[in-house]
Amino acid sequence: MSEAETEDSRGETDGSGLVDTWPRRVAVGVVALLALLAVLYALGVVGAPSAGLVDRGDWGTVTDERTEVVTTVWVDNPNPVGVALGDSLTADYVVVMNDVRLAEGERSDIAVPAGNSTHRLRTDLLNDRLAAWWVGFVRADETIELRVDGTLTVRALVAFDHDVRPVNRTILNDSTPVIDALSSSANRTAGTYTETVGTDQVDTGADGVDLGDADEVTVGYEVRRGSAEWASVTEAETTIRFRFEVHNPGDVPVPAAPDGVGVTVDTNGVRLFEGETGDLTLGSVDADTVIEPGEAREVTFTVTMDNERVDEWFTSHVRTDAGPGQEATTVSTGFQVVFEDPATGMTFRLPPDSPVTYDCQFATQILVDDQPAETTCGEAVAPAP
Repeated sequence: MSEAETEDSRGETDGSGLVDTWPRRVAVGVVALLALLAVLYALGVVGAPSAGLVDRGDWGTVTDERTEVVTTVWVDNPNPVGVALGDSLTADYVVVMNDVRLAEGERSDIAVPAGNSTHRLRTDLLNDRLAAWWVGFVRADETIELRVDGTLTVRALVAFDHDVRPVNRTILNDSTPVIDALSSSANRTAGTYTETVGTDQVDTGADGVDLGDADEVTVGYEVRRGSAEWASVTEAETTIRFRFEVHNPGDVPVPAAPDGVGVTVDTNGVRLFEGETGDLTLGSVDADTVIEPGEAREVTFTVTMDNERVDEWFTSHVRTDAGPGQEATTVSTGFQVVFEDPATGMTFRLPPDSPVTYDCQFATQILVDDQPAETTCGEAVAPAP
């Protein structure tokens, strides 16, 4: 073999040997690095990060179009800066009320520095789910069941998952402010509503009522007690049942069935519900039932109203500039019922001039921690047996 051929062969062999050593060198380096990290971990120089929840949430930007929820988490990264390069945080979290997910989100690639740090995570309330939440809220007698939970994943030298301890809270479990306001409004119709008319104005018809030799008679109603209760609810409609103990203090029979009704519920100035005569359905009595003089009857009827403004009310409830305070609502209710007496042709409006009104307030603590969940709305008044 020539000297040139020998040199070429040697050069090829040296180059191949150099390439073959690179994988081995990388592998040795990785093993050495891992061994070093293991030693540093054992010595406490590096460690596994930990994480948790600082605040389950606060209300952020709230407008008619957007309701923001801000969740704050903490991370304790014990690793020095030189080792912590590339650390990141991934968080997924959910806010559930009455088994309806109202806010959920995920955020990743959040830089995690060495030491203790806090991070604010933002998501939007899902306003299109508020109608479903309202169904659960009403069916639970206006009790709010709140749950906030999630998972935090911290990636440092290795990845660590931390399940956030769920936050569970029951709110307004001893209060029913909306239906209490309606009950108080209905109960304020209690009173006597009578007129004195001449007997010649009374059409006794086929009833055979004997008015005797009297020149005039008393006609009208006495409402002894009124109340309201939830009857049924869907995502589209809410039905409220009204109960009244109605006494006939007059001298002639009067119809037991009302002919008209007006119901309004305003929350922070938002007309949450409105029901009129066409929304009325009779319950305990039919259209032909009468109350004889001296007798009393329980009169029940339902009023069905649309839920189309529930989301607008909830937005006002959590805004600081829309109501009496954040997570607070002023409830204003109005109620009036109408009876037509065909025997005299008279119309009795209870109350006669304008709907009776009732105002009260209630506050919650869904995300606001520094206020009690309480209400000034009166307790529901059930009719006497």
